[in-house]
Amino acid sequence: MDSNSEIYQVNRLIYLSMAYSNARRLDTRQQAEMEELMQRFQASEEFRQIITVGIEAMELRLLSYEDRGLRLSAKNTGSYFASTLTDYGKVLARTELKAADVLCIHCAIATAFFPTDADLDAPVEDLGVILVEDVVEILRRFSKQEANLEEDDDLLHPHVRTVALRIRELPEENPDSRRMGGGNSWSELIGNVIRHMVETGYILQFDEANEIEYRPTPAYQAAIREGMVYTFNAFRKLVTNTEE
Repeated sequence: MDSNSEIYQVNRLIYLSMAYSNARRLDTRQQAEMEELMQRFQASEEFRQIITVGIEAMELRLLSYEDRGLRLSAKNTGSYFASTLTDYGKVLARTELKAADVLCIHCAIATAFFPTDADLDAPVEDLGVILVEDVVEILRRFSKQEANLEEDDDLLHPHVRTVALRIRELPEENPDSRRMGGGNSWSELIGNVIRHMVETGYILQFDEANEIEYRPTPAYQAAIREGMVYTFNAFRKLVTNTEE
C-alpha cells in the first residue's frame, strides 16, 4: 500500500470515528468502510500506531474501541474538537426533551460523577462509576433541600427553583409513563437524558454483571467544569448542605 493510500485510510478512520463518537448517523457505504477500517485497526499493530499518532496530533483521546468505530473525545476543553453543553443543548432541542425541563437532571448526573471540586480535575479513569439509582437519590436530596429554602433565598436562580417545583411534582416511577398522556417520571427523564449523553459521547455505558454502569469522558468533565459551573455548584452545594 502506498503512503498516500495509508494516510487516506488513517484520516478516514479518525473522521468516521469522530462522526460515530458524536452520534452522527453513518450511511450504508460509510458503515461498510468503517467495518473494514476497524478490522485493519484490530489486526495491524503498525496501523494502530499510526492512528494513535494522528489522534494525538488532533488533540483527541481514544476512550475505547468498538466494532462500530473508535470512541474519541477531545483531550481538553481548549481543543478545536471539544464539545460543550451548548452543543449538547442543540441535540436536545431536536428531541422531545426541553433543556429547561431537564436542567436539574443534568445537575444531578454531574453531582453523581463529580461530588467534589477535586473530581472535576482528576483523571476520569480514576473516577468511579454511577448507576441510575445514584441520580435518583441525589434528586431526592435536592427536592427535599430546595423545598426547605426560604422564598427569598438566592442560592438558586429563580428559573432553577421553578424547574425544581415541576420535578418535585413528578413521581419517581410511573408505570403509565410510556402511554400516551401518561406523564413523565424521574426515572424516565433520567433515562432519556443519560441515553442522549451516551449517544453524543459525553458518557460511556457498560453492562457489568447485569447492571448498567456509566463513566464520564474528559469532554463531559471539561464541559461541566467550564460551561455549567455556576448552576452546577449551586445545585451541588444545596444537595451536600455545606457552607462556603
